[in-house]
Amino acid sequence: MLLYFVEDSGSVYGTKWVAPMGWLHDIFFFDPPWKIRVLDHLMILSIVLAGGRGGAATRVAPMRTAVFVEGAAVAFFFVWGVATGGDPRAASWQTYLVMSGVLFAFAMGAVCQTTEDAEEFGKALLVAGAYRGIMCWLFYFLYVRSGALDPNPPAYMTEHDDTVLWVVCIILLLVYIVEARGIGKRLKAGIFALFLLGAVQFNGRRLAWVSLAMGLAVFFFLLPPGKAKRTVVRAIFVAVPAFALYVAVGWGRTEPMFKPLQSFQTVATQEDASTKARNVENLGLIATANAYGSLTGSGWGHRYVELSDKYQIHEFELWPFIPHNSILGLLAYSGILGAMGFWFPFSTAMYLNARLAYQGRTPMGRRAGVIAATQMVVCANQMYGDMGIFSSKTIYILAASYGIAMRLPAVDGVWSSSARSARPAASGNREGAPAARS
Repeated sequence: MLLYFVEDSGSVYGTKWVAPMGWLHDIFFFDPPWKIRVLDHLMILSIVLAGGRGGAATRVAPMRTAVFVEGAAVAFFFVWGVATGGDPRAASWQTYLVMSGVLFAFAMGAVCQTTEDAEEFGKALLVAGAYRGIMCWLFYFLYVRSGALDPNPPAYMTEHDDTVLWVVCIILLLVYIVEARGIGKRLKAGIFALFLLGAVQFNGRRLAWVSLAMGLAVFFFLLPPGKAKRTVVRAIFVAVPAFALYVAVGWGRTEPMFKPLQSFQTVATQEDASTKARNVENLGLIATANAYGSLTGSGWGHRYVELSDKYQIHEFELWPFIPHNSILGLLAYSGILGAMGFWFPFSTAMYLNARLAYQGRTPMGRRAGVIAATQMVVCANQMYGDMGIFSSKTIYILAASYGIAMRLPAVDGVWSSSARSARPAASGNREGAPAARS
């Protein structure tokens, strides 16, 4: 997954400048004749090699069931859509990545057998975020700001969903900062977080700032009572006056340093061209659901109802099949039933990861719960505003949270494999911590 996240042949800087990791595409991620990517073969191999290690005692059966339900719902409405006249090729584009995410959730659940394994995945995200951040900074200062692209500089520097990766990495670093001992470690993590904030700024995706704000709110409420939370509360009291001054000075201004505020303005109170385009698209998705029936929708492979051609994306062949608002898209293409099937593992994983965050018996397990639950909210926000279901980083980071919920609550002592058992299942955990809190 690290290799997949750093592969950059399709990034803006990769197409206009240089893609140092673009060679990975043809080696690892090309499509064989049977149209299943090598990456997905590797996921299947991971599941097979992991086998049944750890036993049923270290798995959360309801989470596995929930992910199965998601896969079954997507598959059913794929068949439904094609059978009712949908385009099979478009339906494949709409659903392949979602089904790959289901596969990755099972792969993550199979190989993530200890809290240390979850931490290793977090480190991989930080490496990928650092690489993408470095390329964003370099492209911006060496190529875009130098005027090489004038008069038409790109609207963003890397890819839309890199902001999901960066926001999740910033939250990972914040968790480390509030729990680390020593000013040196905290300072290094803080500098890294500021570096990623710069990448978010240069990439110019306004949704990133909304995602970061929502992620920070969830992060705060999921921190269990203790020293770490008290540290965060003190930091908030220090930051609030400075932030209030920033808002008072910058609200309504257009300078680059106030771009985060502009993001909230256009989302909340002002309508720019992008917001108007999304509103028209959203109304078309609602019309699609009404036209085909709110329970089942049109099925995958159908175009959504186009209410206006003013905001067509002519250079994107599949734009009538891949709306920006994936949540309304789910309702349009698979109705209430399909949307319920898709979101079933989300609610299940949120409960399990939040429970792990509060009641995990090890610090590492509690950190994993906080991060897994928080990044789910970041991913859901991307789904609402920027083609999240069709975004690889969004789908795979969300699937990682599902995989963590499938294993770690049982490993870290907050979920028993038997409803009759009063003793939490903890086999497979290498940390040897005391029994879980009730």
